Amino acid sequence: MLKKVTILGGTGFVGSQLTIDLARHCENVTVLTRRKQRYRNLKVLSNVHLKECNVHNTDELGAALAGSDAVINLVGILNQSNGGGDNSFFGAHAELTRKVVGAVQDCKISRYIHMSALGADAEEGSSEYLRSKGEAERHIETGLHAAENTSNCQTTLFRPSVIFGEDDSFFNRFAPLVRAMLVFPLACPDARMSPVYVEDLSNMMTAALGLPGENDAAFFADKLEQCSIDKGFGLRAVEICGPRDYSLRELVQFTADTMGLKRRIVGLPDWAARAQAKVMGVLPAAPFSTDNYLSLQTDSVCENDNCRMPTSIEAVVPRYIGDQGLRSDQQRYRSLARR
Repeated sequence: MLKKVTILGGTGFVGSQLTIDLARHCENVTVLTRRKQRYRNLKVLSNVHLKECNVHNTDELGAALAGSDAVINLVGILNQSNGGGDNSFFGAHAELTRKVVGAVQDCKISRYIHMSALGADAEEGSSEYLRSKGEAERHIETGLHAAENTSNCQTTLFRPSVIFGEDDSFFNRFAPLVRAMLVFPLACPDARMSPVYVEDLSNMMTAALGLPGENDAAFFADKLEQCSIDKGFGLRAVEICGPRDYSLRELVQFTADTMGLKRRIVGLPDWAARAQAKVMGVLPAAPFSTDNYLSLQTDSVCENDNCRMPTSIEAVVPRYIGDQGLRSDQQRYRSLARR
């Protein structure tokens, strides 16, 4: 049993699920955050500890990771701030990973799990997002797992496709847009991806730590072995996808159908997709940016069928998108009845 696991990005979508799962098997799960008062919901678990820490400060980071049996880095952003720095793709992904790698070495931590992405490539990535994720992988390879390195750290890189679940930023991003427009203009409609369920990903990460997991633990342990790519010197990479591939058009249509809405999905030509990305990229919360457009030029699918997880979008998404549509319709009917 691992006594202490420390998570960066543990308050996010994937991190919250993983924190809950790890709390069942670890004595101490420490989640690093800048503002712990925002995430008091995680404190209901007696062995989960929120620790305030600026993870970009190397001294604070090293002190926070000291004594950990394992470290998990889930930090990731889909849109970067114009100011750059810590909130840029390279700041949040590559530069932070370089600091984490240094702290893992200094603290002699034996297990490290890192969240990357399908298509990550420091040189050939189609977007800054994918290049920064690739650069982060390179820091891990050269910093922890080069031939001349004496580190005994066992590292697992996870490269998932788009991740779905109740609080995801994919279906929950499209749902209000689909509801607002009878005709939906869709950029990059033929981009392909294979959505993976957040609980399947969490189970795989739990297996990578050698923990039993909650459901079908043996299944996920076997899956981990089947889809791991041994990169040598204690480093392995794991691509992870859902049970089938979809075009972006199919996923948006699925969103509309699940919400009980009849919508016409119109695929945009490339010039219009670029223009849409440029305009929407300057809006608050940037629902679609030029870098998002560039990321969609690389399909996010797994070539190895062993890397496919069992849970489908059809089995899960209606629970949260479908309910939203039902509640909205009920409220509309109440309004019409002057209730």
